[in-house]
Order: sequence, then structure tokens, then C-alpha cells
Amino acid sequence: MAELVGAVLLDTRSIQKYVFYSNKLKTNIGASYLVERIFYDAAKLVIAECGFKKAVTDWEDNDDLLISKDKDVDCEIANIGGGNMLILVRAGEETLAKCRELVSKWSEKVLLTAPGLKVGAAVGILDLDDVKNSLNNLYKQLKNNQNNIMPQTDLPYTGLTLECDYSGKTADAVDTGNSEHRLIAAEVKAKMEAYVYAAENLRSEYKDLLNNGEYDFCDEFEKLGYKDGESYISVIHIDGNNMGVKFNTCRDLQERKKLSLDIAKAVKNAFRKLLKDIIEQYEAGKYNENLDMDKLIDENTGKKYLPLRPIIIGGDDVTFVCPARLGLEYARRFIKYANEEVLFENGIDKKRAQGAVMKTTLSTCGGVAIVPAKYPFFCAYDLAEQLCSAAKKKSRANDDCLIDYVILHGEMSSSLEWLREKQYKAVCGGLYFGPYDVVDSGSGKYIGKLYSLQQTMQKLLPENKRKELRSVLHQNKHEQVIFLENCKEMRAILKQQSSGDDYEKLWINGVTPYMDAIEIADFVIPGLDTED
Repeated sequence: MAELVGAVLLDTRSIQKYVFYSNKLKTNIGASYLVERIFYDAAKLVIAECGFKKAVTDWEDNDDLLISKDKDVDCEIANIGGGNMLILVRAGEETLAKCRELVSKWSEKVLLTAPGLKVGAAVGILDLDDVKNSLNNLYKQLKNNQNNIMPQTDLPYTGLTLECDYSGKTADAVDTGNSEHRLIAAEVKAKMEAYVYAAENLRSEYKDLLNNGEYDFCDEFEKLGYKDGESYISVIHIDGNNMGVKFNTCRDLQERKKLSLDIAKAVKNAFRKLLKDIIEQYEAGKYNENLDMDKLIDENTGKKYLPLRPIIIGGDDVTFVCPARLGLEYARRFIKYANEEVLFENGIDKKRAQGAVMKTTLSTCGGVAIVPAKYPFFCAYDLAEQLCSAAKKKSRANDDCLIDYVILHGEMSSSLEWLREKQYKAVCGGLYFGPYDVVDSGSGKYIGKLYSLQQTMQKLLPENKRKELRSVLHQNKHEQVIFLENCKEMRAILKQQSSGDDYEKLWINGVTPYMDAIEIADFVIPGLDTED
């Protein structure tokens, strides 16, 4: 006999816009915290208010699904991940009514605690003996609801209401943290207040690495440590590969729950390793010549700010910012460390994996958007997300760990497709060689080879010749042949990289790595021990 339970699938919508809308780092961080806590704190409160006899809300404490083993359990948070949450309710006469009550109360709680955040929900019956099909039907219902229901979550701006200086929305709350008690949007106020809790939680999570307060995370972009003459930051977005395929290999909810927990743990472990590296490099003086160390010291407390600020660390989704010179290296290290974290201890049955190539470790891809510090942050994040998606598209067949990046100069378009077409296409081929492989040192596009090429060119090719090469790569074959005839240093580099020194060696399958090697020179720190 099939084991049926009521199911509530809760989801957040337009998270990126909600979190990254502002250029104020505090509101970005506070918004990220609010999105995370509505699945933890708000859901627990709502379940308690619904008066269930016995509810299990600490879903991370064990891998088992207790509602199917303990008949006294009548409500359980079964899974949290991928921006949604699954709650199960014991089947009975009022099951669907109870599920709808949960949705109603939770929606109200979100409106009050995270104003402006849009959410969605689906309610149905789940067959625990046929989880995959049941969940698919529930997700289809959720998608239909999202397409047909457009929630209004804040007061509309009519032109007659006061406008919030931060968001442009209706100013319907008082900023009590300001001496003038000015009016701001309730959404902005909630994010600012949430920042305090978010910052404290982050410090608590990594207090052992932060040496009990000696180090701290900054709360403004200007405190990341980039020099005034190098006012660029890196916005890094990293996401897990083939997550849908990996979850589809799970036979039941217990396996899905375990995989969610393993992924979250792997991401946190990788981030801890990255933080450990950063602090070691800080103490070894690796940043002294290339960062503004005065900005990395709090004038009042003397605490040392780390040149990195995480905004999202949740599930397989990670976003952080750092000075432009550190973006590629920090992304590389995180992806490398994540790939060392085992997810499937006993491997994956190929039949269950549907023939897909999947690693038993956490494989991820990353996008690094190197942009002016004053560039609209939402656009910068959107570009990083586009880069990550482009890398994941390339990695899909072999589950590779790739990095894609772009350097944005001035107020250029944040469309990756436009940038690659207009800025990185030349007469003889493509001027961008990536995305680059992080793990496979035998790959022709291994990122370590890019670092090595950049260092070789920096050492052997005079600056004026590097500028000339950058120009001739945009030109025709004739101009490139003339350049090589008159530049013995570049011919020597070509011989070192391959078996020849003619024009054809500048190009590999219609693309060149030499433009990348020239461009990243201003966005790496020499001697940062990039190859560990």
C-alpha cells in the first residue's frame, strides 16, 4: 500500500534582484540573511502556530525521514535547498487544509519579516514510494503558480508618495538608526536590521579562523582594500554542476536530504579552507605591496578586515566580493577545494545517473566579473551569473570544474554575449581563450597555464611590445606576421609554448590565449603561490 503524505513546497522568487538590487553592501548582506532565515526561523514559527501534535523542524540533525518511521510525527521539514523548502504533513481528513494553512501563515510571516521578497508555493499529496514522480508533479504545480500569480509585496510607488533614497520604492518606514529619523522603504529597513544578525552569525561561524576577533569582514566595498588607483572589484558567483541530475539519482527523500546536507557541508568546508589561505597570506605579507593595507584596518577597533566579503553561502550557491586582483585566484581556490569534498561515498550507479558523467566530489563552476567599484552591483552580479552559466554549459558533458571571467572597463554593457561579440572577436579569431579548467592540469585550458604564460610574458616581453601585441591581435594576418618578424622576444615565447614561432602559433583552434595573458596582468598578484 502506498504511503501518502501531504506536501508543501515553498519557494523564493527573484532572489537575485532582492539581494543585489542595492550598491550598499550592508543591505545586500542583510537581504541574503533574510532569504535564508525565512526557511529556518519563519517556517519553525509557523509550524508551531499551526498546533501540530509532534513536529520535526531541526531537519539537519539526522538523515532519516522521521514522518515515515515515527507515527507520532505529524509534520516535518523534509528538505531545504535550491531556494526552496519541502514540508510534509501526516495524511488525514484535514491534510490539504493544514497544508494551505501553513502556506497562508508562512506568506504572512514573510511579508512582515522580509518585506518586498516574492515567494511561491505548491500544495499536494506526495507518494513516499514514488518520490521522483510525486516531486516532479509538485514542482510543475509550483512553476504554474509562479507563471500565473504575480504577488504584490510592497506599497506601489505612485508619484504622490515619498521616495526612498536607497531603493526608489515608497518610503513607508522610519530609519531609526539615523539621527534625522528619515523615511525609507520598509524593505530597506528590514535588510539593514538583518545585517547586524548576519554579521554576527558569520563571525560566530568562523570565529576560530578569525582568531577570536583579530580579523573581521568589512561592511563597505571601500574597505575591501583595493588601491585608489585600482578601483576595481571582483564579483564571484559559484554554482554546483549537474545538480538536477545528481538529485535525480536519489531514490527517496532520505537520499535527497543527505545529498542536500552533504553539499551544504562541502561548500562550508571549501570556504573555510579559502579563509584559512587568506589569513595565512595576510600574515605572511603577501598583500602588502598590492593592496591598500590602511583600508584593511578598522580605525576604532584595530581589527584587520579580510580582503573578501561573502554575501551568499547556501547550498551549492556561493557569491562573494574581493579586490579585482584577487578574484581569479580566490575563485580558483574555492572551486579546487570544493572538488576535494566527497558527496557520494560509494560512487554513483551509472543506471541511476542515466549515463551522465558525474564526479563523486562537489564539482562547481565559477564566474568572475571584474568591474569598476562604482558599477551598479546588480549588473555586476548578473554578469558574474552569466559567466558562471557559460562555464557550466561547457562543463556539462564531463562535469568539469571551470572558471569564466571578463574584465569590464567603464560603463559598458553587462551582457556577456554582447561583450564577447564586440570586444573579443577579431579578424583572425576569438580573443578570449577560456573558460579555464581548475582541476585538470593536463587540459590545454588549465588555468595554471594561463598564470604561467602571463608571468613569462611579463618577464620576457617589454611593456611596449605587450601593448603592440594587444593591438595587432585585433588586426589581420599580415600585421601579425610583421610584428613577429620584428619581435624576437615574442618569437622566443612562442617557441617556449609550442614547437614553432610563426603566425599560426598565436592561434589555437581559432582562438588565442595571448590576449588573456596580457589582460590579467593588472588583475593578479605576483607570487601569491597560485599553484600551491
